[in-house]
Amino acid sequence: MPKKSSAPAEVVNIVSKKTMLDRLLIALFWIGRFIRRRWLILLIIGICSLPVIGIAAFLMMPEEPEIIVEDAKKGILIQAVEAVGTVISEKDLELKFPVTGVVSGVNVNEGDVVEAGTILAALRSKNVSQAEVNFAAASVQSAQANLQELEEGTRPEEIAVAQAEVENRKASLRLAETSLSTAEANLEKTEEKLELVIKEAETNLAGDINSAGSVISQNATKAQSAINAIDDIYNKTVVRNAVEFYSLTETEKVRIKQTEAKEMVTDLLLQLNTQNFDETLIRLTNARVALLSASNSAVFAYNILSSTHPSAYFTDTIKETHKASVTTQRNNIETALNAVTAELESFRNASDGYRTSITTQEIAVTSASGLRDKALTDISTYETLLKTQEAQLALKKAGARETDIKAAKAKVNQAYADLQRANAKLEDTILRAPIDGSITKVDVQVGEFSGDSRSITMLGNSPFRIELFASEIDITKVKLSQSGAIELDAYPNEDFWLTVTEIDPAATMVDGVPKYRIKLDFIENTEDLFKIGMTGDTDIITGVRYDVIYISGRAVISNADGEDIVRVLKEDGSIEERPVVIGMETETDTEIIEGIAVGETIVVLIKN
Repeated sequence: MPKKSSAPAEVVNIVSKKTMLDRLLIALFWIGRFIRRRWLILLIIGICSLPVIGIAAFLMMPEEPEIIVEDAKKGILIQAVEAVGTVISEKDLELKFPVTGVVSGVNVNEGDVVEAGTILAALRSKNVSQAEVNFAAASVQSAQANLQELEEGTRPEEIAVAQAEVENRKASLRLAETSLSTAEANLEKTEEKLELVIKEAETNLAGDINSAGSVISQNATKAQSAINAIDDIYNKTVVRNAVEFYSLTETEKVRIKQTEAKEMVTDLLLQLNTQNFDETLIRLTNARVALLSASNSAVFAYNILSSTHPSAYFTDTIKETHKASVTTQRNNIETALNAVTAELESFRNASDGYRTSITTQEIAVTSASGLRDKALTDISTYETLLKTQEAQLALKKAGARETDIKAAKAKVNQAYADLQRANAKLEDTILRAPIDGSITKVDVQVGEFSGDSRSITMLGNSPFRIELFASEIDITKVKLSQSGAIELDAYPNEDFWLTVTEIDPAATMVDGVPKYRIKLDFIENTEDLFKIGMTGDTDIITGVRYDVIYISGRAVISNADGEDIVRVLKEDGSIEERPVVIGMETETDTEIIEGIAVGETIVVLIKN
């Protein structure tokens, strides 16, 4: 089979590149030819495409968010419950207490003619509710007085009194500083006098101190020698065997007592001589204790030796000889003990006079130190009082802060709300005639417990009332005797004033939704104008705030922590999220108790 020839790789690549270049040149030739023949059409198409491209680019550009703002306002804020009201006819009225209790009084009889607002009956709890109303009214007056005081500022007389108190504190501080100087000088003098008395005592008692040291050293040495001599006697074989045979336990006691006495005397000898009479007195006392211990040990050794029975080796002669030796050493210890005791008494008598002087002077030093400490305490106290008084003076001169005034206004509003609640609670204990009319039946007696079966029936002069249904959210705001108004569709732009006279305690299903029925009576007799079934928009005023800061309710949002915040637009265009304290809310606006000032620009909504 003949072989196939193959070209080198370099040649193949060159041929391939040449072919691609030829194809590209041919394509460019045809494109150029097409453009030259149809350039006018292409130009028209390009010009027409420019607006389309521009519109598409504009639509594809990201939109900047639209910020809706408003300024924080100050004025009257009215909260109202809105609903559609219907004119109904209710000639016969059955009046009941909205709450239960014991009836305290009935003011009408059957056949009586009454006017709207007449008290028909009252419950015993009326007195309590009246007291709550009085208390709430007093709280309103107090809050208003505090607000007025803050707004008027501090009187010049109060500033003068505060200034006088500052000067009084300064004078007290200067007096305390003078007392401190006097106390420090007295303390220094008493300390110097105490030092002189101590030096005088040590100088005059120097001979006695040296003598005491010699007495201690000599007699301690004598006692040490006597103890050693007794040890030598007890270490003799014949004595040790005899005593141990008599009582090993008693022999061990002798050794223990001898060892204790020897250690105490040795420690006494190792102590250095002192120059202080107090230390000398202590050393003499210790020496007496040590020698007393040595004496007791010698007596105990003698008694054990005397009680030991003679034997073949421990004969009476040997026993009496050692008893005599122990007696001699015991007498030596007693002599040393008497010498130290006499020296102790002598030294104590010599130092008592000086000790009395030193103690007296130490008491004087303690007293002077106490006066100095008291003066220091007084200075610290008066400095604190002066700072406090100066701060109070500065506060009085500075006047009330805007935040304090806002807080005081909030307290006035709160007190007013409490008064409204107390009035509503009081009204629950009073049964009033809602309209003019005649009493037809009285089924309430004094002392009875009010309930669903107890009522007063009356025939109203005006048969027309307004009936509306409120939601669960709104019904909690509505109270008896609250004012309202209705704008009937038949009489546009004309308000007819109403008052709440009945609130159903139980819900009624309206279109499958639980709602509460409210009945209102017309304040003026306008029955000639109405027809049963007329409807209109009804507003019940449930709350009023005077001179408060408020903003749109949509501007109040919650942060991640659940706090109420408001976005404030700053002058530089930035947005600050600021926490606020809100008060009463209406359908559109919200009261701001704290956090926002009048005139600040509030972000209501940001549209992306």
